[in-house]
Amino acid sequence: MLRLLALTACLAMAQTSDLAEKWKASGQYFEWKSLQIFYTCLGDASKPAILMLHGFPTSSFDSHALAENLQSDYHVCTFDFPGYGLSDKPAGDHKYTLADDADLASYFALNVVQMRDFALFAHDRGDSVALALIEKNPPLHISHLFLTNGNMHLPLANLTDFQKRMLDPATSPNIVKQMSAPILAAGMGNTTFTPPLKPSDPEVAALAYFFAYQSGIQVMPQTIQYLNERKQFENRFLEALAKSPIPTTIIWGVHDMISPVRVADYVWNTALKNRKAPGSYWLMPCANHYLQHDQPDAIATIVRLTRPQSAPYNLSSDSCAPVLVAHEN
Repeated sequence: MLRLLALTACLAMAQTSDLAEKWKASGQYFEWKSLQIFYTCLGDASKPAILMLHGFPTSSFDSHALAENLQSDYHVCTFDFPGYGLSDKPAGDHKYTLADDADLASYFALNVVQMRDFALFAHDRGDSVALALIEKNPPLHISHLFLTNGNMHLPLANLTDFQKRMLDPATSPNIVKQMSAPILAAGMGNTTFTPPLKPSDPEVAALAYFFAYQSGIQVMPQTIQYLNERKQFENRFLEALAKSPIPTTIIWGVHDMISPVRVADYVWNTALKNRKAPGSYWLMPCANHYLQHDQPDAIATIVRLTRPQSAPYNLSSDSCAPVLVAHEN
């Protein structure tokens, strides 16, 4: 009975979310290839810029707490990729690709918010968009790259049963029929945040709100195909990262069972450890996959650092303080 009541409350939350409405009110739209793309910027445009790229299957809202922390010192801009959040979600034969989204990120920076010099903060699928952008090498100056909890090397990933069944054309239609925005939001809140979020949590209501916008679950069998694209190009992406002169920081939530720490270890050892460009690798002891929600203040402290000390060390004596695992140059 209690489980049924919780589910009923969760279903009701899909209809409204004060957090989601506030986020929507903070932004506006621009057009990209006949699609309406939602974006928002926080902070003074005269201050150093940061562009944030979100992951699958969520939206720019993922970083709202981090963006709100950083806005006192930075001009923080972020947007929803097509198929996600408050942006258009075309169905049918529309192809959602990392390559297109890298072009979109470049267009957004150059033409919409006019940021030619900025730090790039990426999460989950956004990591692969960021690496595709670096490989394309557009006329942008990325002053620093932050990579967070994303399966940049799929052989080391722990894809969920939901992801595998959504990815498979033979099983995805049934998953779409069985799934609803509030059920998906409640499940993610319970498994990808630390501590787990209850179905009544306002953050869960916001997740459900964005999933429900333009029936987002209907296009997930298409949007999740980026995993196949990443599998095809992930070695090339990491080679581009290894050759890149952009200072790069990995920040990883240790409780993530989907993108486990071994992925971060691999990316550091394969692409960053022996570069000439500066690099650092941090672990977040009290964070899960959505580390920007779980420990936003601590991540903001890392973003503000200009030169990490020698590894390893903790930012403070607090048990949840970020740990610097490795540092180069």
